[in-house]
Amino acid sequence: FLHFGRGVDIENSVEKDNNKEIESQQQFTPERGSQWLQFIAAISASLAVIACGGHLGWTSPALPHLTDPSIESPITKSQGAWVVTLYTIGAIIGSLISPVCIDRLGRKYSLLILAAPQLVGWCLIIFATNVEMLYAARLIAGIGHGGVYNVTVIYLAEIADKNIRGALGTLLKMSTNIGTLFVTTLGAYFPYWKLNLISLSIPFLFIVVFIFMPETPYFYLIKNRVPEAEKSLMVLRRLKNVESVREDIEVMRSAVEEGKRSKKNLLVELVRTRGNRRALLILLGLKATQQFSGHIVVVAYTQEIFAQSGSALPAAQAVVILGVFQLVAGILAAALVDRLGRRILMLVSGLSSSIALIAVGIFFYLKYSVHMDVSSITWLPIAALIAYDVMEVFGIGTLPYVLMGELFPTNVKGTAVASGILVGAVFATLVGLSFQAMNSALGIHWTFWIFAICCTLGTLFVYFITPETKGKSLEEIQRELNPQKIFTTKH
Repeated sequence: FLHFGRGVDIENSVEKDNNKEIESQQQFTPERGSQWLQFIAAISASLAVIACGGHLGWTSPALPHLTDPSIESPITKSQGAWVVTLYTIGAIIGSLISPVCIDRLGRKYSLLILAAPQLVGWCLIIFATNVEMLYAARLIAGIGHGGVYNVTVIYLAEIADKNIRGALGTLLKMSTNIGTLFVTTLGAYFPYWKLNLISLSIPFLFIVVFIFMPETPYFYLIKNRVPEAEKSLMVLRRLKNVESVREDIEVMRSAVEEGKRSKKNLLVELVRTRGNRRALLILLGLKATQQFSGHIVVVAYTQEIFAQSGSALPAAQAVVILGVFQLVAGILAAALVDRLGRRILMLVSGLSSSIALIAVGIFFYLKYSVHMDVSSITWLPIAALIAYDVMEVFGIGTLPYVLMGELFPTNVKGTAVASGILVGAVFATLVGLSFQAMNSALGIHWTFWIFAICCTLGTLFVYFITPETKGKSLEEIQRELNPQKIFTTKH
C-alpha cells in the first residue's frame, strides 16, 4: 500500500512538473525586439574607423604644406612618399598584433586599446619638428589602423542580425570616407596646425562613446560564458525574456564549439577546409582588386592629381567635393547591399571604376604625351575621379569589409580578417611606393591604365568565385561553404 502510495505521489509530481512546463510554454510568447541598439553600437565602433580615415586622408592636405619650400623644414617628394607608405606598413604590424587581443580581451576592449596608437600618432604629428617624428607618427598610427579595421569587421558582423549585417558592414568604408572628408575639409579651410589639433578629437570621442557599448555574444560563447552571451544578445535586440534568444544562442554555441574542436594551428586551419580556402581566395582577390585599382594613390595624392589637371577649381576644394560624393555613395551602398546583393554591386562597381580610371589616363595622355590643349576639358579628371570614388564605394571598396565578417567560421575569423587587412596593407604599400616611380618611367597616363586593367581583371575573377550572402545568417553561409558540416538549427 505504501509502495503504491509513493508511486501515485511520483506520478502526481511528474504530472505537476509537466503541467508547469506546459503552462510556462503557453505563457511565453515570442517578443518583438528592436535593432536600434545594433545601429548605435555599430556607429559607435565606426568612430574608431573615422579616426583611421582621418589619418589616411591627412596626407592629401598635409603633403602640399610639408613640401612647400617656404616653410622652415620642408620635406622632399621621396620623404613624402615614405610619410604616405609608413602608415600602411604600420597597418601590417597592427594586423599581426590584433588577433592576439581579439579572443583574449574581447572585441570591445581590443577596439578601445587600439585607439591609443591613433592618439599617439596625432600627438606626434602636432609636436613634430623633423621628418623622423612624422615617420614615427605615421607608423604608430598605422598600427592602430590595422588593428581597428581587423576588430571592427568582426564586431560589426557579430552584433548584427542577418537582415542588416550587410548594411552595418558598409559602415567601415563609409566611416573611412567620413574621416577623410573631415580632414580634407579642415585642410582646405584651416591652417596646418589647426588641422592636426582638431583631428585629435576623433579618437577621444570614440573612447568616450564606445565604452558604454555591449560586447558581442560570440565572444562570451568562446569563453563559455553562456548567461552573459544571452544577456548580450537580449540587449542588442532589446528583448526582456531569455527564451526569446535561447534558440539562436544554441545555434551560435554549436558553431563556436565546432570551431573550438578544430582549433589547432589557425593558419593551417585557415587553408585546411575547402570552404576556408575558397573564402580566403575571395578575400585576397577583393583586397588585390581594391588596392591595385589605385585606391591608396587616389586617397593620398588626390590634391596633387587635381593640381596637375590644371583645373580652375582649387585642388583643396575639389578634394572636399570628392569627399562629399564618396559619403553620399557610402550611404547609398548601405541601403542597397542588403537589397541588391553583394555580387551585382561588385560587378557594376568594378567595371565602372575601370572606365573612370581609363578616362583619367586619357586626359593625362592627351596633356603630356600628345601635348594637346586640354584647357577645355580640365573638368575631366575631377569628374572621372569622383566617378571612380563613387563606384568604388558601391562595391570593390566596401564589400571586402562586409565579406570578411561573413565568410569565415568563428575559430579562424580573427586570423582570416587579420590576413586580409595585412595583405591589403602590403598591396597598398607596393602601390604607394611605386606610384611616383611608375609616373616617371611610364607616364601618369599609363599608371592609371594599369590600375584600370587590374581593376577589371580582379573584379571578374572575384565575381565568379563569390557566393551571394545576402539575407543569410553566418551559420547558413558556413553550411554553403562547407556542406559537410551540419549545424543543428537555423539562425
